[in-house]
Amino acid sequence: MSKKKNNLDNDKKHHFRKKKSAIVRIEELEDIMAEEGEDIDPEKLVSMYMPHRKRRQIGRALLRLDKLQVVLLVMMLLVVGLFIVAFMQEKMGNFTINLQKAGQLAISYVGMKSKTVDVKGKSTIEITMEDDNTTLNDVVVVGYGVLKKKDLTGAVASVKTEELSKVATANALQAMQAKVPGIDLQQSDGQAGAGVSIKLRGNRSILASNSPLILVDGVEYGSTLDIPASEIESMDVLKDAASTAIYGSKGANGVVIITTKRGKSGKTNVGFNAYLSFNSAANVLKPMYGDAEVQRLVDAKNYQIASENGWDFSKGDATAESILGGAVHAYSGLNLYNDIVKNGSYTDWMDMILQNGLTQNYEVNVNGGTDKTNFNVAFSMMDDNGMLNNDEFKRYTGRVNIDHKINSIVKIGTSLSYVYKDNDKRNSGVYNLALKMTTIAHPYDAEGNIIQKPSYFYDAHGNPLLDEVDGAFQRNIETTRFFGSAYLQLTPVKGMTLKSNFSLDRSNARDGMYQDMYSIARFQTPTTSYITLANSASTKYVWQNTANYNFNIGSDHDFTALLGHEMIQTVKEASTIEGDAGAEHYFKSSFYDVSKIADPNTSSSYVKSALLSFFARINYSYLDRYLFQASFRADGSSVLADGHKWGYFPSASAGWRISEEKFMANTKSWLDNLKFRVSWGISGNAAIDPYMTLATISAIVPNSTNKAPMTMANPELTWEKTSAFDLGLDFSFLNGRINGVIDYYISNTYDLLYYMTAPASSVYTSTLGNVGETKGRGLEVSLNAVPVQTEDFKWDVNASLTMSKDEVTKLRDGVEQVVDGNDILKVGESISAFSQYEIQNCWGIGEFDKYVADFKAKTGLDFQKPYADYGTPGTLRVVDQDQNGIINDDDKIIFNRTPKAILGMTNTFTYKNLSLSVQMMARLGGYMNYGGYNLYTYDNANWGELSYWTPQNTNTIIPSPGASSAGGATYKNAVCMVKADYFKIKDITLSYLLPKSVLKNAMIQNAKFYCSLKNFITTGEISGYDSERGGSVTFPLAKQVVVGVNVTF
Repeated sequence: MSKKKNNLDNDKKHHFRKKKSAIVRIEELEDIMAEEGEDIDPEKLVSMYMPHRKRRQIGRALLRLDKLQVVLLVMMLLVVGLFIVAFMQEKMGNFTINLQKAGQLAISYVGMKSKTVDVKGKSTIEITMEDDNTTLNDVVVVGYGVLKKKDLTGAVASVKTEELSKVATANALQAMQAKVPGIDLQQSDGQAGAGVSIKLRGNRSILASNSPLILVDGVEYGSTLDIPASEIESMDVLKDAASTAIYGSKGANGVVIITTKRGKSGKTNVGFNAYLSFNSAANVLKPMYGDAEVQRLVDAKNYQIASENGWDFSKGDATAESILGGAVHAYSGLNLYNDIVKNGSYTDWMDMILQNGLTQNYEVNVNGGTDKTNFNVAFSMMDDNGMLNNDEFKRYTGRVNIDHKINSIVKIGTSLSYVYKDNDKRNSGVYNLALKMTTIAHPYDAEGNIIQKPSYFYDAHGNPLLDEVDGAFQRNIETTRFFGSAYLQLTPVKGMTLKSNFSLDRSNARDGMYQDMYSIARFQTPTTSYITLANSASTKYVWQNTANYNFNIGSDHDFTALLGHEMIQTVKEASTIEGDAGAEHYFKSSFYDVSKIADPNTSSSYVKSALLSFFARINYSYLDRYLFQASFRADGSSVLADGHKWGYFPSASAGWRISEEKFMANTKSWLDNLKFRVSWGISGNAAIDPYMTLATISAIVPNSTNKAPMTMANPELTWEKTSAFDLGLDFSFLNGRINGVIDYYISNTYDLLYYMTAPASSVYTSTLGNVGETKGRGLEVSLNAVPVQTEDFKWDVNASLTMSKDEVTKLRDGVEQVVDGNDILKVGESISAFSQYEIQNCWGIGEFDKYVADFKAKTGLDFQKPYADYGTPGTLRVVDQDQNGIINDDDKIIFNRTPKAILGMTNTFTYKNLSLSVQMMARLGGYMNYGGYNLYTYDNANWGELSYWTPQNTNTIIPSPGASSAGGATYKNAVCMVKADYFKIKDITLSYLLPKSVLKNAMIQNAKFYCSLKNFITTGEISGYDSERGGSVTFPLAKQVVVGVNVTF
């Protein structure tokens, strides 16, 4: 890239005339010229051509595109636009400057090395800037080691540190949502301390988990990440088999490697981070309230009148008074019409149980060190008061990382963490009950006492506030966890590192629950109190030994070799005691006093397992442009039978840095990196629990001593395995201003665990075998760009695209499909899918008779009603898929739950010390089982905010409230099949970094204040519902207003 200086006039005054050397940034030239009063020719500053398109042609094209295609088209146009803007800003290097005296001119530019040139006596100069791109030398954590990003041959993604700092929840893994291509992270529950669901590159297993392996400092940790986001140094995601095969039987679902912060030599720094999050329920599904519920009763009565008058709805004369005028509540004596309807004295049950929540988070860390010893000490406290009363999550975390260099050869260190969690949880049934409870009711009587059965219509519905009585429902989960490791590292010769690391992971949990005789779950029947107390403990030992050796042969050949050994032993113990405590109140002793249980049921378990592993990896680089990697791992497990204990997991990959070839020399001015990658490998899924190879028996009825054979022994069981192939392209343009990654993968998973029919001669009902197979494929794109960057302003764009598809290719014994309720496994269809009827709105007046006549004329067949009232106005119209006149299981279709695409985009605008970040995401395609459409019932419960059928409202799939229960409820599960598409603005954050000049006197290095709006804007198929919840209508997700501060002393 070149910068030209034209018409240098030594006689004119210059902004830096008192200096012999003028230091000018390219971005400042225009400002300097403006200050000197010089005229600027815009055509010399910016020259841009934008192709003309006929608007009419674009409009017609867009009309032919579906939502996914439109979104992809917009992203493509955005990418092209970003490239043009960045390219033009990068290429526009011409400048003119007038100097009175000139000796030297220093030029500096972001992403380039600064250069000083002699300009004395010259009127025109040409300056060629050199790249200063350090991105390719960034280190990425991989299995049992690190690699420079430029040397990677596998598919590895990283979460930026600044993204981690935006997490304002208990689980830092949420930083990956819509930022890492391939990751599908969802949260369905907004309860305090709730977890998340994570899948990487789709589903592949049928019975086993599809969640990735989570490692902290190289040791398995689990998906509940108790580490504050501010204590995480890096988060790297290994996606392809070449990267994950080194983890053998646990790597098939991908690996997330989390590295915590360690101390650095130098000045001791003290950091303080704090935030407050003001939380309120977002997109709450509410009951049908007040007059709307009354109208539903009127419409139901008028429907019945019309059915008796040839479907003439003009005959309907029902009114609220005629229906409710004589309705008197048995317990309170309230007349529903006179005391409630006439004066609008309805009850908003959702408003009664929900509250605004508050999350407080405080963190302090101290880090520093000397040439010999480095340390990092951190403490944190989180208190999350949920959106229901008595829903609270508290977490206290302490962490210490120490590294000490004894001499030039020996180094030792330790990482210790302790977590204490205290979680008060509410009965999840409270929310469902509030949705179903009629609003034509009062929660309290005249004396202020709770009315236990406030519904006049349905006596079985208890008051949703029953658990609000102090002590009526108590559930507390208390957990502690010690997670520590110590290592010894030797460097006997240059390039060789020998390391032995021992880890201990010990956790204890106590889960106690007391349900009073008048709590929601117990007051109807059997009207006795109930106590449950469960204790569990888990101990895991991990011993890792690795040898890394990096060496060169000449200047062209670079090798890095890894040999390793790992031993894991896990012991889990659990015991539970529970039972009926009689018709007494135990508000004080709660679940702690199990002696109150009259006839306790007890259970206990002890499970021990061990895993022994050996692994190796070799990385080879030739001329720093041809890259090769191969790895192999052998796992031996105690959970498998003799003769099948060992599994073997190889991988191979290669990379070609095309940009380093001689024939690419002419691209150096704009192309930083272009690398092609290819990889293949086999990784496993640890789907087999201890003792699964043995036969099992189960109680015939709960708690019975009579047992029956259930699952037949199968000593042939082995791990599920995934063979995956990946093609990748890494690119970087314009000194890193535009960079990205594209990956396409194909995976085949075999030896899937699934139940088979036991032999007829056996007393067992089934046996578990490695019989299933699935396959998947997908495309992942990551794009980062800096379209505009000047001295004071910067615009960053980070975008991601995930497109994946999975399917079942084989089931047991030649079976083509297995149906379990709504769920289906079918060869050729997605691993996660529903099987249900397709609903085509509701039948209108006279529509069914016309349909039957037309069907007879077309096919010659008589249509057979699935039930007597089928086809009456306001009942569900089911599509006869095979057109045989019979509605049966053959008419069910597949509703794929897997999204077609997941898109994410974050725009960050920085002006001096002020920064604005906006994160957006979309999840397109797939279906969910929407619980809100399951609320309509014919037992006089509340229907929720549903738009049901009336003669004036026919474009709906919710039947008339006056229809028979058969007409409305027979195909209710099919009604709940709803598209799961959604778009949301996930996060808007405004931050301000205080100037150094302000902080200098206060002995503060850095101070940042920020405010965030999270989860405020969401759109989806169901208005007012957040489809990220996957159809759940229990605890809603929260929208958050977060204010925080980060200070370093």
